[in-house]
Amino acid sequence: MHTISGGVGAPEPAHIPSPTTDSLSIPKIPDALMTALAGDYRSQHSFPWSRKPWMEKMHDLPEVLSLLVTMPDRIDRHHVAQTVSTELAADRVMSGFIAAMVWGWGDAGGRGAVRTRWVLTGVNGRGEVVSALPVDPTVNGRLLQGAEAVREHGPVEGFRTMNNEARIKHLGPSYFTKWLYFTSADAGVESRKTAPILDDRIIEWLAQNAGVQLDIGSTSAYTDYLRLLSAWGAEFGRTPVQVETEVFRLATGRG
Repeated sequence: MHTISGGVGAPEPAHIPSPTTDSLSIPKIPDALMTALAGDYRSQHSFPWSRKPWMEKMHDLPEVLSLLVTMPDRIDRHHVAQTVSTELAADRVMSGFIAAMVWGWGDAGGRGAVRTRWVLTGVNGRGEVVSALPVDPTVNGRLLQGAEAVREHGPVEGFRTMNNEARIKHLGPSYFTKWLYFTSADAGVESRKTAPILDDRIIEWLAQNAGVQLDIGSTSAYTDYLRLLSAWGAEFGRTPVQVETEVFRLATGRG
């Protein structure tokens, strides 16, 4: 197994760790990923989502309900990034977050809506129980803190912030990196400054196919992940997010 060493500190704004740093510690690109990177880049497809469970679980958030009604029946990264950017510009942080979670949970809409309600209330419980509980008023500020950190100081600082002082109960890295991804995508969903998602499916694929072990709860591991994506993408002129998208496609079979 490879443990990527020589990680760098938090990057300057809009900076991705250099792909040449300690390059000897970067493992070989898996053959399947190399083939994907060598081909024409393909954005992820749109997919349908289930509106009803989200409307039910966000019943006490009028701005969120207004957004959910207007979202199209099929969504993709581009649409959600634009939605998040618009909502943040209007100081509607919670609406932007729910849009990101709708995309993040994909076709697991019912379960996703309940789990997102756990995040909003801080309580792990059955759907009907958490639906009746009030939203924790500190969640909005913590989400905004993470968004500001990733926009102003880059992906690693965004991760460190959400993993520490802006930590939200029941919102782990698999999903807060989705929030960081969309809030940092104001320059484009495939931009070099956009924070790549790191979730359990990507962790598993990297371990099985590249022998790379990453601790999803560690900020230093996220730094190593950025270096890995940057190094693998450099040979093909791909950004870290473009490499992440290909890894996700290989890990899930979802195009």
